[in-house]
Amino acid sequence: MKRMFVLTIGLTLYAAAASAQDVTPFEVTMDRVKVASGGNFGKSNTYIVPTVNLYISMHGSVWARKGGASSHGVYSVEGLEKSHLQELSTKVQDDLVSKLRAAGYTVMTYADVKDHESVAGRGRLKADKDWGLPTRKGALRTVDFLHVSPSDEQAFDDPIQGPTWSFRGLAKGKDAVVIVPEIWYTVPQMFGETSASYSSNKAGVSLNPNMHLFLASITGINAKQGQALIQVQEHGARPAAENTGTITQDSKDRTTFNSAWKHSKGDYTMKLDVPVFDAGVLRVGYAINTMIVDEVKKAHK
Repeated sequence: MKRMFVLTIGLTLYAAAASAQDVTPFEVTMDRVKVASGGNFGKSNTYIVPTVNLYISMHGSVWARKGGASSHGVYSVEGLEKSHLQELSTKVQDDLVSKLRAAGYTVMTYADVKDHESVAGRGRLKADKDWGLPTRKGALRTVDFLHVSPSDEQAFDDPIQGPTWSFRGLAKGKDAVVIVPEIWYTVPQMFGETSASYSSNKAGVSLNPNMHLFLASITGINAKQGQALIQVQEHGARPAAENTGTITQDSKDRTTFNSAWKHSKGDYTMKLDVPVFDAGVLRVGYAINTMIVDEVKKAHK
C-alpha cells in the first residue's frame, strides 16, 4: 500500500479579555530558582540599580516535521509601543528600588550615578530602526525579543561577562552592590504538532495567546568584585497572563512538490490586549523583585 503524507496547520484561538486584569501576585516557584554565590548580595547595605532589562518577544517561528510532512509558522506581535514598554520597565525598576528601601537599605539609581565613569563611559545598544528599541535573540534562537530598559540611556551594551561586570568600578567607588535584573517574557506561545498513522504523517503549528515567564537572571557585583547570580527557569504551567491578545492568520501557503513531500506555511499576527499584557509583565516583575529582596535579606544573615 502506498503511504500518503498529509499536512495540517492549525490555529488555537482564544477570546481576549475584555477588561484589564488586576496586578495580582505571581508565585515564583522556588524549585525553579537557583542562587549562586548569594552571599555576595550582602556585602554592603548600599545598593545600586542602574537599570532593569525586560525582554519581550515580538517575532518568532517554528517548524514541525513528521516524515515527508512539514509545517512552518511565523508570528508577529502588534501593540508593542516603545514609550509604553519603557514605562513598564520603569515601574519594575521603581518597585525594586522601593522594596529595597523599605527593607532598610540605601539605594541609588541611574540618576544618582549617571556621571560616574563606569556609567557615562559605557556603550549603549543601537535601536532597531523599525521598533525604536534594541533587539536580540535569547536561548530561543527562533524568537526575536525587544530589549526594554527604562530609558535609551539605560540600554547598556553589556560584555559577555554579564550586565554588572562593567559596573565593578562603580561598586568599588561607592562601596555598594550593583544589581541588574533581566526578565524574559514570551507571548504568544507557538508550538509544532505532529502525528502519524498507518497511512499518513501529519505536521501542524498551533498558537495560544498566553504570556509565559521564559526566564529571569539577576546579577550582582560588590565592591570586592564578588559576583552573585539568581537564575529563574521557565514558568510554563503558570502563565504570567492568559488571553493576552487576539491571534489572526494573515496568510496560508501550501506547496506540494510530489506525492511524498508536502509543506505548508502560515503567517499569524497577535494583537495585544494591552491592559492584560501590562498586568502580566508587572505581576511577574513585582514577584521577581520580592524574591530579590528576600535573597538580599538572607545574604545579610
